[in-house]
Amino acid sequence: MSRLDEGFPPPTACVQWCQHRSYDLHVLDDGVEVDLDWWNGHLDRAGHDLRLRGRNLDGEIVEYGGATVQRNDLRIGTDLAVGEHDSLGLLFLCAAWQGSHRHRRAMRRFPDVMNPHLSRPDENPVAKTLAVLDSCVRNRVVPEHPNSTWSGWPDAPGVGMSLMATFLWAVKASVYGGPAQLIDQYGVSTLIHEGWLEDPSVTGFTRRRYDRYVELITHWATDIGTSPELVEMWLVQRWSARLNEARNGRYTAPTLF
Repeated sequence: MSRLDEGFPPPTACVQWCQHRSYDLHVLDDGVEVDLDWWNGHLDRAGHDLRLRGRNLDGEIVEYGGATVQRNDLRIGTDLAVGEHDSLGLLFLCAAWQGSHRHRRAMRRFPDVMNPHLSRPDENPVAKTLAVLDSCVRNRVVPEHPNSTWSGWPDAPGVGMSLMATFLWAVKASVYGGPAQLIDQYGVSTLIHEGWLEDPSVTGFTRRRYDRYVELITHWATDIGTSPELVEMWLVQRWSARLNEARNGRYTAPTLF
């Protein structure tokens, strides 16, 4: 663990909340409503041979309108992403789930994964991004040099740091700090509020800073006797609850304080 994080224990509220939550029920069943028409319309216009699907209230797969996507659906080979490339389909499903979540800071944004700097007219414009994603699926780690940027993250056009972290979690990848975990601005804001000494902007997270973040919440999870995913969820939902209290003058339920 980083020297700066020594003596930084999980808050009591985090301990109590996590100890009363179940990984299967609260993490894997964490569902959002996704606008399939919006996402598939953008996929069509971008020229991707991909289609996202979801589930209705009976759990049946649907292809149009609003549908539920659970975190458990974010996995390679999922039934909810159909197309030529499994890894690219999973990336867009991760983006749809992340951008539709009411407790998270991520906004609905269609990732432009096309390489703007093609060396040949016949080059596949998604080849660079696809190579990074396939490497993550195959090796379950983040690709290193030579396909890395100054920050240590692989050069994958259109894939931001937060989306890459969600994809890494979905393919069960690991980083130096432990198993890859989601990272959201709300969660990092909670960490900073609790006293974490780091840059508060998620968009500026380098690989090294992300590793430190993963190591911290993994260490907290071990101390609590829970999963890092539940710790990350508490961080995100606590900040969301703080915002609701400030805007609406009331606490959200369940109270995270």
